[in-house]
Amino acid sequence: MSTSALIAVGGYSRSGSGRGPGIELLRLTTGQDAGSSAGAAPSVERLAALDLPDPSFVLWSADGSLLYAVLETTPTRVVAVRVDDDGASAELIGDLVLDGSGGCHLAPGRSPGTLLIADYGSGTVETVRLDDDGVPVEVIDVDDHHDRSEGRDPHPHQVVALPGTEALAVPDLGLDRVFLYRQDSTGQMGLTGEIPLSRGSGPRHIAPDHESDQLHISCELSGMVATAARRPVETTRSAPTALNGTALSWSVRSMIPASGRDGDNALSHIELADDDGMLLVANRGPDTISLLSLTMMRPQIVAEIEAGAHPRHFTQLGDLVLVAAQEGDRIDVLRRVGETLSVAADPIPAPSVSCLAVRP
Repeated sequence: MSTSALIAVGGYSRSGSGRGPGIELLRLTTGQDAGSSAGAAPSVERLAALDLPDPSFVLWSADGSLLYAVLETTPTRVVAVRVDDDGASAELIGDLVLDGSGGCHLAPGRSPGTLLIADYGSGTVETVRLDDDGVPVEVIDVDDHHDRSEGRDPHPHQVVALPGTEALAVPDLGLDRVFLYRQDSTGQMGLTGEIPLSRGSGPRHIAPDHESDQLHISCELSGMVATAARRPVETTRSAPTALNGTALSWSVRSMIPASGRDGDNALSHIELADDDGMLLVANRGPDTISLLSLTMMRPQIVAEIEAGAHPRHFTQLGDLVLVAAQEGDRIDVLRRVGETLSVAADPIPAPSVSCLAVRP
């Protein structure tokens, strides 16, 4: 029996600053080897492509009909692409110019009909309103991290909705803090707290567990994985109305190296495996993927495997781990079984690839 999945590939493009096509759609078909519990190597079919300048992060709509991409340009642009059922065609239906620059991540907002964009270059987080068709139409809020920078250069790198809470987390690589927000019914973002990290950490991406009791943070500048634990805090009557009641607070309880290899390590993406007991981390420098067990008091590396140069992002598809190796111009196809990582197939050519997203 075989199964297939549509993968959206974003990357730095020939029309921008890289070598890739912009956005490309791939069909991956996986099968089961007879007499083996592990799946067979997947086959790959190249489908539609769309030339856009530097779509460095891509995101599917909840129903999979639209693909959103943030263009890492000056100013930042957010586009919406309509993709047909089989991925054979991709049509640009929305292109909105934002206020910030160097957009590097986007996520669905808590408020329906919004997208949240992290602008690495301008140090801002922007909220975009979508129309009834899901097309981005206007910027409705801009939060500027320079207001809290104390003379340093802010670089927000991701926006993550924390499960089991109303909070949104934004790691700021330049300010060594994770900012915590709440979005109101109109889409406006309000700051509710922060998680400070040691100076020079450079928090980039976050992997919360299913109730956000723990947040695992990839620290690009220090090469460490920080783990923050949550505790409830009762707010006072003098607190702003939006914050009255039970607030949430996290504090860092451990910092461990993400790789067992020597040399500098600029961490990129971090993500829980299919349960809360394992964690995957991408290491740039060693150019490896690490698998960490979370069953001990602090994360512990149990496997580490080579990947292509500069693994910027990865996604999971069943037992497969698909790795966007930006400077290797390829997608590595790995397999995780329990506490092991192995090569599942030959790499897929993908020039300047930066992000992968599986269609829901």
